[in-house]
Amino acid sequence: MVTKLLKQLLKKEKTLEERIRLIQSGDQAERNRLIKEYIPFIQKNTSKQLGKYVDMNNDDLYSVGLMAFNEALDKFNEEKGSFLSFASMVIKSRIVDQLRKDSKNSKEVYLSQYSNEENNNFAEDLVAVDSFEASIEAKLDMEQLVKEMNRFGVTLDDLINQSPKHFDTRLKAIEISRFVYESKSLKEKLMRTYNLPVTDIIAELHISKKVIQRSRKFIIALVLIQDSNLDTMKHYISQIERRG
Repeated sequence: MVTKLLKQLLKKEKTLEERIRLIQSGDQAERNRLIKEYIPFIQKNTSKQLGKYVDMNNDDLYSVGLMAFNEALDKFNEEKGSFLSFASMVIKSRIVDQLRKDSKNSKEVYLSQYSNEENNNFAEDLVAVDSFEASIEAKLDMEQLVKEMNRFGVTLDDLINQSPKHFDTRLKAIEISRFVYESKSLKEKLMRTYNLPVTDIIAELHISKKVIQRSRKFIIALVLIQDSNLDTMKHYISQIERRG
């Protein structure tokens, strides 16, 4: 069910921005927790700059990436964009700085100079951390979706209460949401007024007002999902449509 997927992705935890605010206010325990959680992110971004997998236990440049991530926590301003994008930029900058310092005493090595086996291992290692980063991005997208739903007066609790229990009713709600999402005028009216254009939908689809009203907030959430980056949720909606 859509609501279960929503709750699983969100889990009502602190947002990344909220956690960074705590860190910037002096919460060292939260800093340590977040850094530990984002080790795969640090490894991936450091590895990308070097063209080889960076082992956190025996590679000095991993510590450069780690310090850069810690620096990003202190300097991040949420009004200027995404933290993960900012942290990636800081890691890249600090790695480049370190490589320039080391270049006087060592030869420059490119990824193409590694053996095929080493290249394959590098690719396999990056695939392992890709899934972590994807889950983080999905959670951030989920948090953004919930914020957007709140602007329309829709909460997760509303979805739990208004999510149709019967398949046919759920399918009808999805059909209505799809119609609104694909109609330029109806979608524009929804986004402008923060209200479902019930009268217009009734006129276009020739359905009763009762059908729309009993799932109104659920339909709004479905439109917002289709307008989001949450591919898992979109796939779920498509599956229900195919079953119908």
